[in-house]
Order: sequence, then C-alpha cells, then structure tokens
Amino acid sequence: MKNFRFLPALLFTLFFCFPKDLSAQHDLVQNDSFFTVHMKEYQAWLDSNGLGIFFRTERLSVAPDKLMLYLTAAPQVASCDSLQATWEEIGKAFDKAHFHKQLFHEKLLETWSVMTELPTDSMEIIIRCDDPSYFNVRIYGEPGGRILADEQNMKALGGGIVKVPFNQLNTIHTGGRLDSLGRLRTVRKVRLAIGDYLLNHHYKDKGTPILYNVRIDTSASYYNEFTWEFTHLSNEVLKDEGYYEYHRIKIEVQDRNNNLEVTWQFTGKFGSGILFPPRRNDYKLMETYYREDEKEYEADLFKKITEYLQKKP
Repeated sequence: MKNFRFLPALLFTLFFCFPKDLSAQHDLVQNDSFFTVHMKEYQAWLDSNGLGIFFRTERLSVAPDKLMLYLTAAPQVASCDSLQATWEEIGKAFDKAHFHKQLFHEKLLETWSVMTELPTDSMEIIIRCDDPSYFNVRIYGEPGGRILADEQNMKALGGGIVKVPFNQLNTIHTGGRLDSLGRLRTVRKVRLAIGDYLLNHHYKDKGTPILYNVRIDTSASYYNEFTWEFTHLSNEVLKDEGYYEYHRIKIEVQDRNNNLEVTWQFTGKFGSGILFPPRRNDYKLMETYYREDEKEYEADLFKKITEYLQKKP
C-alpha cells in the first residue's frame, strides 16, 4: 500500500466521497426512497436491541428541510397506558444501565441521524399511541447539538405496565468515558492528543488491501470536541469479511470540577463493493448485525488511546 502521511489534525481535511450533510445539499424530499430503506433498517436495529417488542416504525414524513419518523406501539404494548408506562420505565432503566452517558431519547435520535446522514436538528422522532392526544413524545435536535424530548398531553395511568428487560437494555451501545486524567492537562491538549493518535497512529497507512487509502473527514472539529469520519477501510472491525467499512468517532473533552473527562462514541457501518465503495443506502450499522465485533474493536481502540494519553507529558 502506498505510504500516506497525514497532516496535523487542525489542518488536514479530506471530504467524504458523498455529501456528509444531505440537508445542506438539496430538498430532502428527493431522498425519500433512501429514507424509506433506512426506516426498515431502523426497525432492524430496534429488533436487534430488544426494543422491537415495544416500538414499531409506522411511517415517514419528509419535508424539504425536515425528516420525521413515526414510531407506534408494538402489538405486545396493547394500550396508550402501556406505551406511556413502557416509555417511562425504559428511560429510567436505560439511563441507569448506562450511567447517564447517553439518555434513551438521545440514543434513539442519534441512531436515526447516523443511519440517514442528517444532523439531528433536521429530524424528529414522534412516538405515539392510537390516540395521540392521550400520549405522544416528540424527540428533536437543536442546532447546537442538544437532543430534547417533549412529552405532551400526558394523563394519569390506568394500568398496563409492561416488563422491561433491564439486562438487554444494558447491552445497547452508548460509547465510553474516561475520567481519570486529573488536572495536569488542558482540554485542548487532550483533544489534540486524541486526534494525533487517530490520524498519525491508528489510521495511518490504512485503507483497503489494493485500491484505496483511508479517507478522512475532520471538518467537524471544535475546541473541546470533534466528530471524524473514516471511509475506504476494510478488515478493521470485520476481519476477512470483504466489506467496506465506515467509522465515525465522536470525542468530547470536558473539565468537570478541575478533573478532565473524555467521552466517546464509535459507530461502524459496513457495505459490499468490488471496485467502488457501496452507495450510501447500501451501508448498514454494525451495531445491528455485528454488535460484539464492534464493541471489541472500540474497546481495544480506546484502551490504546487511554494508554497514549497517559504517556503524554
């Protein structure tokens, strides 16, 4: 493979082979068929995480600048009371299982965002029962990245609690956290060090066996966080499977009471291709189909990043 040396993180930006932000390119209605394909994939993701017994994808609403996904109760959740109770119990159990690293409504919208390649402020998820005036939840993103959930028109429960499988919720992927860096570094230095490791160590000289070097988009880089995308990869997470891989890594560094904390989310996609990478709608989430492989890869990557940070002055 051709040797490819990356420029420093703040100067080096290679753009994705397809538009990163569809909403910034053209009318979303033109991508209706693409979103329909991924609505089915979203249901597959719900099913793979044990959430399909509670929620079903119902329909899409595509406006020029907004994508709305409607979820309704699965057959096992028979009433509006049951759906409301289930929503509340899953939220509590999920947040507890994942130590509030990511809230349940955030996970729902961010997964839909990654699937559709849209920013979270260009979409909404509406969860409702047969009588929306009785129970509905609107999950939406703000321009700054914050994800909110509005629960509207709630009434007193009449019964119908559905048992929530706590152990299965615990396996849903929400990234990781490192909070043992102490006070010896600054937020900026830690962020730059993580970026340096990814660019000049972990992904250096990687790509596909013959045709491509890795392509990297570092355009979403800010003072204390970044979300980088790595494409034209293979044999990274999925060894000897022959798939093209897409990696999305989100890093946030915060100073909490004079102690630095790093949180991360790793998202992998895969798709088939011979001479060229797959089309956008041919990529699928690794979390749905190769959950354990993705978790193992992420754990190893961030173990190495942690060791790298601990060695830095």
